[in-house]
Amino acid sequence: MNFGNTCFMNSVIQCLIGTKPLTRYFMCGDWKKDFIQASPAYANVTSEYAQVVENMWRGQYGFVSPKDFRQAIADCSEQFRGNDQEDAHEFASFLLDTLHETLNRRHPRPPPECDMTVEEELDFENLDDKQQSDLQWNRFIRRNDSVITNIFQGQIQSRLMCMACRHTSTTYHTFTELSLPIPVSDNNFSELGDANGPPMPNHQPSSNMPINIYQCLEAYAETEVLDGENKWMCPQCKVKRPATKKLMISRLPLVLIVHLKRFSTVGHFREKLSTNVLIPTINLTLQNYVTSSIAQEPTTYNLYAVANHYGTMSSGHYTASVSDALLPIFYFLFVHNHDK
Repeated sequence: MNFGNTCFMNSVIQCLIGTKPLTRYFMCGDWKKDFIQASPAYANVTSEYAQVVENMWRGQYGFVSPKDFRQAIADCSEQFRGNDQEDAHEFASFLLDTLHETLNRRHPRPPPECDMTVEEELDFENLDDKQQSDLQWNRFIRRNDSVITNIFQGQIQSRLMCMACRHTSTTYHTFTELSLPIPVSDNNFSELGDANGPPMPNHQPSSNMPINIYQCLEAYAETEVLDGENKWMCPQCKVKRPATKKLMISRLPLVLIVHLKRFSTVGHFREKLSTNVLIPTINLTLQNYVTSSIAQEPTTYNLYAVANHYGTMSSGHYTASVSDALLPIFYFLFVHNHDK
C-alpha cells in the first residue's frame, strides 16, 4: 500500500519480490547465513526488506504497508529521506547495492588487486575474449559474492581500437542493470518491424514515432568513433590517434534488469522523451549484442515484471506489473510513459 509519495518504492518492491530466486533466498532463511551487520543502518534495510518479503508471501494480510522498511531507508539514505517523489530506477540501484553489501560472502573483503602493468596489459590483449572475461570476472568475485551477484550482475566488455595500427585496449566492468538510450532523430523512419525482432540497420525514428527495444540495444552497442579532441593516445603508436569504441555484453546475468533512459538534456533543461517503445513479453534475444565467447550460451529472456511511470518530469505515478509464471530465464524493465 502506498503512503505519501512512495509509489516509486512500492513498484520496485513488487518487482523484486516477484523475482523468484531472490524471494526464495529470503523465504528459506538463507540470507541470515550471509548477513553482515557491520553497518547497522544498512543492515536494518536488509532485515526490514526480509520482513516485507515474509509479510507479502505468507498471505496473512490483505495488504502490506512497509512503513518500517520506509523508515529504514530514510535512516540510511538522505536522498530518500523526505516525502518527495523519487526515481524508481535510482531507488532500485540503491536497494540492490545495499542488499549486496550486507549479504556479501566476501567478508572481510580482501584488498583490491593492483592495476596491470604495461607488460601485463599487452599480454592481456593477446588473450581471447573468454579468457579476458573470465580473468576479470574472477578478479571481481574475489571481493564480491552475494545473492545479488548470483542473480542480477553481468559484465560489459569495452574495447578501444586504434584506426591506424588496429592495436586494442580492452576493459571489463560489472553491471546490475542495462541502461539503454532511446534513439531519436529527425529522419523519416519507414520500417519499424515489431517488438520481436531488430529493425533494419541505419533506420532512426523521429521523436513521435514508436520504436522497438532492439533499436535501443543497437544504439547502446553502436560503434563510437573517437576523433578530434577525443582522439585516443595509442600505446603502440605513441601518439593520439582516431579510434573506435565498442560495447558488448561479455557475461549475461540470470535475471536481466533493463532501464530505458527517458530523460535527455537540452541546454540547462532536462526533458522526458515521449517515444513509445515496443517490448517483447517473450524471447528478447541478445544474440547480436554479446561477445563471441558467450554467443553459444542462452541469450534469450522473457519479461516477468515492469515498473512503469506515468506522467512528466515534475509529477506522475509509478505502477508495477508482475507475472507469477515460472519462466526459465527472465528480465524486468523500468518504463516511463508520457501523459498525452
